[in-house]
Amino acid sequence: MTQESTRVDDRSTTLDADGVLMWARLCVEGLAEHREEINALNVFPVPDSDTGTNLLYTMRAALDRAEGEDAWITEGGGQAGAREIAVALGRGAVHGARGNSGVILSQVLRAVGEAATFTVVDAATYRRALRTAVTLVDNALSDPVEGTIITVLREAAAGAGRSTATDLVEVARAAADSAAEALGRTTGQLSALRNAGVVDAGGRGLLILLDALVEVLTGEAPERPDYGVASVPADAACGAHGLVNEQGTGAEDEDDTAALADTRYEVMYSLTHSDDARADELRSVLRTLGDSVVVVGDGGAGDHARWAVHVHTDDIGPAIESALSLGKVVEIRVTDMLDPLGQGRTHGTTEGTSGQDDAGPAGGAGARAVAGPGAGAEDVAPRASGTPTRSIVSIVRPGPLAELFTDAGADVVDPGTDGSGVIDGVFAVDADEYIVLPNGELSRAQIGALDAALRDVGRHALILPTASVVQGLAALAVHDATTTLSLDGFGMADAAAATRHGYLVRAEQDALTLVGRCAAGDLLGVIGHDVALIDGDPVGLVCAITDRMLTAGGELVTVLLGEEFDESATEEVLTRLRAENPDVEVVSYAAGSGRVLAQVGVE
Repeated sequence: MTQESTRVDDRSTTLDADGVLMWARLCVEGLAEHREEINALNVFPVPDSDTGTNLLYTMRAALDRAEGEDAWITEGGGQAGAREIAVALGRGAVHGARGNSGVILSQVLRAVGEAATFTVVDAATYRRALRTAVTLVDNALSDPVEGTIITVLREAAAGAGRSTATDLVEVARAAADSAAEALGRTTGQLSALRNAGVVDAGGRGLLILLDALVEVLTGEAPERPDYGVASVPADAACGAHGLVNEQGTGAEDEDDTAALADTRYEVMYSLTHSDDARADELRSVLRTLGDSVVVVGDGGAGDHARWAVHVHTDDIGPAIESALSLGKVVEIRVTDMLDPLGQGRTHGTTEGTSGQDDAGPAGGAGARAVAGPGAGAEDVAPRASGTPTRSIVSIVRPGPLAELFTDAGADVVDPGTDGSGVIDGVFAVDADEYIVLPNGELSRAQIGALDAALRDVGRHALILPTASVVQGLAALAVHDATTTLSLDGFGMADAAAATRHGYLVRAEQDALTLVGRCAAGDLLGVIGHDVALIDGDPVGLVCAITDRMLTAGGELVTVLLGEEFDESATEEVLTRLRAENPDVEVVSYAAGSGRVLAQVGVE
C-alpha cells in the first residue's frame, strides 16, 4: 500500500504491511527528531536524561527486525501481511529494548501484532491493540505509577474505545488526542514533574508514536504544544491541596519518588529458554531486590521466546543470579544511575557504567583498521587517569571479513603469517581498555604472550575465547560500550559461547577422520574441532553442516562464503537453508579468499 492510498482522502480504513512499515519508519524519524527534547524532560524516576535515547534505540531495533522480516518473505516469493510485520516489530523491540520506557514501548508494539489480522490493521484492531497493551504493561510492571507513560497509554486506549468510528483515521485521532490531554496533566500528577515544570518523558515519546499513525493516514502530523516547558502552570495543575492521582495516592507525597531515585543501578538483560510461569517467578524475586521491575515477553513460543528484564537495584549480582535457574541470561547491561556519564570513574575502576546508549549493540570507539605493527610494548606508557576508552580488537586477516568487523566498530589487527605482529598491532590501537577477539587465529602460547604484554604496561584487557570468525561476530553484536569492561566482556563471551560454529575446508592430504578416510582435495565439513562430513558438493556440504548444528536449536544462522561460492552458489545455499528452516533467520556475507572455504555460525 502506498502512502497515497493510506491517506484520509482515499477513505482508507486499514493499514497493510507496507503501511505498518511506513508507520514504524515515521516513528523512528519522530523519535530521532525529538530525542533531545525527551531526554531533557527525563526527571522521573531518575534524572538521567536518556529516555529519548532509549525509546529511539528500541524503535530502531523494532524497525530493523520488521524490515528484515519483510525482505526475507519477499526474497522467498511471498508477500508479508500486516500481522507478520507487526509481530516482527514487537519481537525486535523486546530484543532491543533499552530502559524502562523502551521495555514498555516493546509491549505496545507487541500488542499491535497480537491484535492484527493477517492482512491489515483496521479500526477494531487498533482499539484492541491499545487495550491489550494496557493489560500487558499492567501485568509486567511491579509498581505502576500514574502520571507516567502508563497513564498516557491508558488514556489513549480509553479515547480509542470511546470513538464509535469505523474509520481507522478517526480512531487514531481520538487515541492521539486523548493521549495528548493525559500527557498535559502528568505535570500535576508527580511531584518530580511538577517541580521541574515538565510533562512525563516516556508519555511524550508514546505520543510521537500515536501521532505518527495519524500522519501516515492523513499526510499531516497533529499540532502539539511545545513540551520543553510545562504545558500547564504548576499552581493550576496541583491546586491548593495537592492533586490525587488515579491510584488514589497524593501527588504531594515525595517518598516514592525519592526511593526510586536513591536506587543506584539499572540492570537489564534478556532471558531465553524460559516460560511465562518462570518469568512471573523472576518478577516476584526482583521485587524483593529493587524497584521499577519490568519483565516482558515477545510473544514467542518455546526456545524462540525471549523476555526483556529491567530492574533498579543496589544489588547487581543477585538481580542477575536470580534468573540463572529460570532460563538463559544474555545481553546483560548495567548503568550506574548516580553517575550515568562515568564522571566519577578513574582508570582501573570497575564500578559504574555509562548511560549514553544510543550507539548500537556493535557501537565502539570507532573503526580503525590496524594493518601493520605499531609501537612495541616497551614503548607504551600507562595512560593518564580519566574516563576509560575501550576498543574491541579483532584478530582477522585482510579482506571482506576484516571489513565486517571494521564496519561494526572493531579495530582490526592482521595476524600475518605466524602471528608475530599481533602484540605490536594491538598496542597501535589507542585505548585504556581492550577486549580482544582471537577468532581462532592465535595459538594458546600467542594468547598468553599477548596477555602478559598487556599486563606489563598496566592495560585492562579481556581476551575472549572466540574460536572462529562467526563467534567473534556474535560477540561483537552484543558489545555494549556503556557498561563496565567486565560486564561487557561477560555478555560478549556468553554470546560467543552460545554460537556453535562449523566450517568447510579441503583436505591437504590423505587422512583418517572420525567419519572415515578422506583423500587430498576432499571437502571436509568440520563442526567445532571435529570432521563431521566428507563430500564433494560445497553447497550441499554447507547446508548439511548447518542442518547438523540446528538439531540442537537456533534462531540465527550466519554463513560466511569464500571465493569458491559465486553468486549462483550463494543464492542456492541461502534458498535451501531458508526453505528448510523457515523459523530461523539466515544471513550471509562474503568471506574472500583463504584456506577456509566457508564458515557457519548458529546462535
